[in-house]
Amino acid sequence: MKETFRTHKTLYNGWRKEQLTALIRGMEEMKDELCEAVFKDLGRDAFATELLELGTIKNSAQWDMANLEKMTKDEVVDTELVLGPGTTLIHYEPLGVCGIYGAWNYPYVVTLKPIIQCITSGNCALIKPSEIAVHSGLAVKKLVEKYLDTDCFQVLLGGVDVATKLNHLKLDLICFTGSTFVGKIVAQAAGKNMIPCIMELGGKCPVIIDRTANMENTVSKVCFGRFTNSG
Repeated sequence: MKETFRTHKTLYNGWRKEQLTALIRGMEEMKDELCEAVFKDLGRDAFATELLELGTIKNSAQWDMANLEKMTKDEVVDTELVLGPGTTLIHYEPLGVCGIYGAWNYPYVVTLKPIIQCITSGNCALIKPSEIAVHSGLAVKKLVEKYLDTDCFQVLLGGVDVATKLNHLKLDLICFTGSTFVGKIVAQAAGKNMIPCIMELGGKCPVIIDRTANMENTVSKVCFGRFTNSG
């Protein structure tokens, strides 16, 4: 994948739009299969999966396509007087090969949405779905292999042993979603190779209800937040 990245094929907006278009098409054509996989893993119905995950991912891809030229355009900034009459630009460059670690509770948002950002920014990616959501991981692998450029995007299935090996590769960026405990392990290994990390670490989400609350409304909202995604 690093060799593919060095060919500069990912630098062209035409390639990026092709990949985003293919991903959207794949999600539409595999919608029932993707929803069924989540139902087998989490017991979540198709409506909730479309609302919480597939719709969000599709909208993100469409937004990136619509704004791709603007986001990748060189940005002109002020030039110091002593450097005149020169000009100063911010030129955005992709990093290389990213490692994406998914989580079981939102198996598509935390894998496919980072893929969108990788495509838009011109990066390649190795994707490691959670081994807990087995069927969803298989669906992600099928989607990527069927619709995306497999020279640039690959899905790795397996348990902790696979994640550990991925963690010791000399990646250029890590996107990790998971627990604080595992996040520390990932960050420690990344630090040895000077790999930047983007982390979303799970934690507690407390709610405080005081005596002024409308209990009917409050109970409804708390129950929605607590149970809408398998707790």
